[in-house]
Formats: sequence, structure tokens, C-alpha cells
Amino acid sequence: MRGSRIMDGRGLRHRRRAAAASALAAIALVVGVLATGIGPGRADAAVVTGRISNAGGGCLENANNATTANNPLQLNSCGTGVGQQWSRYSDGTLRVQGRCADLLNGATAANTRVVLAACSTTSTSQRWTLYAAGYVQNQRSGTCLAPLGNQIYARVAVVVATCANVAAQHWTLPAVSTTTGPTTTTPAPTTTTKPPTTTTKPPTTTPKPTTTTTTTTTTTTPTTTTPKPTTTTPTTTVPTTTTSMPTQTAQTWSSDFTGSGFGKFDDAPWNYVGADGPSIISSPVTAGAEAALFTMPGGGTRTEVVPTTAEFTEGQDRWFRFSFYLPASFPTQVTSWQVITQWKNEGDGSPPLEVTVGKGTVNLEGGYGHPAGPRTFSQVIGPATTGQRTDLVIHVLFSRDPAQGVVDVWRNGTAVISGYRPAGGTLYPTTVASTDSLASYWKMGIYRDSAITQQAQYTIESAKIGNTRAQVS
Repeated sequence: MRGSRIMDGRGLRHRRRAAAASALAAIALVVGVLATGIGPGRADAAVVTGRISNAGGGCLENANNATTANNPLQLNSCGTGVGQQWSRYSDGTLRVQGRCADLLNGATAANTRVVLAACSTTSTSQRWTLYAAGYVQNQRSGTCLAPLGNQIYARVAVVVATCANVAAQHWTLPAVSTTTGPTTTTPAPTTTTKPPTTTTKPPTTTPKPTTTTTTTTTTTTPTTTTPKPTTTTPTTTVPTTTTSMPTQTAQTWSSDFTGSGFGKFDDAPWNYVGADGPSIISSPVTAGAEAALFTMPGGGTRTEVVPTTAEFTEGQDRWFRFSFYLPASFPTQVTSWQVITQWKNEGDGSPPLEVTVGKGTVNLEGGYGHPAGPRTFSQVIGPATTGQRTDLVIHVLFSRDPAQGVVDVWRNGTAVISGYRPAGGTLYPTTVASTDSLASYWKMGIYRDSAITQQAQYTIESAKIGNTRAQVS
């Protein structure tokens, strides 16, 4: 059962929805800046090297500085690492670390990953056209370089998407290197690229958003697809310079179902497998409050939501409150895996930490998907009580080092797990040689074995994140 779970444990999540803004003066300013196509860089003979920065924030980066075939590109805080030192050649290629930006497997569908590949003299999927307004269009697909979902946050995947006049698709590039002959930029396209008839599923290795909010503008040029609007108030200016993205040393977040519905969560339609998305209903236990109702039919596997907040990285100390209500019909006695919330690692596989319901108890589990092999554990939190609200407060010190990562759990105000150190740590290490740790992000809902035939339905009453216990109490 665990084997099938690991294969199906995809790290899918949505990127923060862009806020729409009507600011013609701001976009004009952005276009004026981006029209030069010149970014921070240095000249070395005829080769110019520098960062490729995004108008919404961050810089194009070769993930983990790896030069293996099809290594993914991402948006990250601007820095001086070799993975952000790009050269724009006059043959249309974008090069870093001796390799070229390419489309994964040469695919042309929207949301195709942009990866690093050996440079080719004939591949049109490695050729990019820089437009005066800052669009970077792939010559094979006709679509534009963009962070996934046109969203801005650390380590968001970079893909090709339907060309749209949004800040996330405006880039500043180094001056062209003239070693292979001159190039010129062309005027911005007058129409957007026709969207494909099918859309590829977002990659399973996409990271979780930070609290950076995407800045978006509209002009008279229509787009064929737009991100789902958010309930937050839009920003009205577009930055003209790129700054480092926040690392976020402090973090607070609240679900606020009563005041905001799902406004504090990312829209994640690919997190519904064999089930519909959740709905907002009147709380079954708290008068005047609203809650999120999740329903999983027998045989279904996933209906989850993702808080719009930062991911969790090495050394961060976080507190979580997770309050839920299990009705009498909830299948608490299942003997297979049934997850109600998880701290999911970036990438595939089962998470380092999860809360499950089965065999009559609520449990803290994890470690099945550790890159070095299973580091499994299971700790009973308490009985899976139905017909009343259950409040969990969970304290996590996130670390890939099992000697450092710690979990404490309180159930209905009583300490039930204290100072527990999972065998695989509370974060997974990377699968490449690196001192960095892969981040985790929070998901909640129902994720379970498809062999379970009973319907499951429950409500999340509230969820919070804080830097101290007092902030989530």
C-alpha cells in the first residue's frame, strides 16, 4: 500500500494567483525599462554575462547549479551564483554554465518546463526572441518564458505559457553577445499566442509559494488566458527594478474561512483526483462560523488545498494550529493510509510529516519518501473522536538533520508528543550534492489510498501558522 502511495504522492500545488491592476502609466514605465533588453552584467570580450531578471521579482536560475540533462530552470532570489550568470547569444540561445535553455523534450504545450540542455545548432526549441517590451518568446512553441501560473515566488518553476501582458512575462536580459553575429529585438506581438487545445499538468517538482505577491497590469492588448483572480486588493504599480525575494524569517497566516472563504488558499485544481474541490459551509460545531467541507468518494485519492504562505526551510521554527471535525460517518477504522494534513516536500514522494486517521486513532507519521530510503515512523496523537471538534497544535523545528528536527503536538490543549525527532528529519535532503535542504509546504484535506471504498467527509474548522504558540492559540 505504501508503495502505491509513494508513486502517487506527487508534489502538485498551485502558484499564488496574480492580482489584476489597471495601471497604464506603470506598464508604460516597465516597457520603457525593458525595451533596452539590458540587465546587470559584465563584458568579457564579445560575451556579455549577467542576470535575467523578472519585472515581478527574482531572477532566472539553473536549479542547484546542476548541468545534468533536463535540469529544471526556476525563478529565485537574485544572487551571484553561477546558475544565474546568463549570456544571450545572437543565434537566439540563452546560455548558462555552458548549456542552453530548452523546452523539455521539445514539447510545445503550455506549461512545458524550461530546462537546461546541451546546446544545438539546429534546435528551434533553444531559440528565443526578445521583444522590445520584455517578452521572451520561444521560436518553436510561439509561447513566452514565464514562471508557472505567472506567479512570483522563490523557486517557482519556469515554463512557457500563452503570451500575456503581465509583469511576470517581462524580463530584463544581458546585452547580446556578438560572437555569432548581431541580433535585433522586434516589436511586441499585436496578438497573444493561441492557447493549445490541451494543457499539460503542472510538474510534480514545482515549489511552494512564499508570501511575495505577483504584481500584474492590464493594457489594451487582450490575453487569451488569465490567472484566477484573488480576493486580495491588487497592487497598482509594477516594479522597475528587481530586488531579492524575501527569505521570510517570521511567518503568520490564518485560514479565516468565515471572513475570506478560500481567499487565503491557492487555487489548486490538480489537487482533486477522484473528488471535487472543497466547499465553504456553516460550521457544524461553532455557531456563526464557516468551515471548509471536504468530501472523498470511495476509490478517490485526493482533495486538498494549499495555504497561500511561505514554504518551510532548514532551521525554521514554526507553530501550526489545525482544528477539524469528524462526523460519525467518517471511516476512522481504515487500515490503509488516509492523510488529513501533510507538510509536503518539494518534488515527488510521501512527505516528511503527515497527520493520518486510521485504526481508530489520529497519528503523526512520515518518512516513507526519504531520498535515501524509508525513514518511517508513526506516533499516536490520540483517538479519532467523531462528533466533536479536535484541536491540534503542532510545533515543528524544520531540519534535514535528524538530530535537529523536532516535533511537539498538543491535542485539545494537552501535550501528547514532546521532543520527538523523526529518523529522517523534519525535512528531506536534496537528491543532489548540496548543503541546502529542500523546502516543505503545508497541504490539508483528504489524501488516501484508492483501495478505500467508504466515503469520507469532514470539515476543517480553522488552520493557523505562527512563530510562537501564542500566535496560533
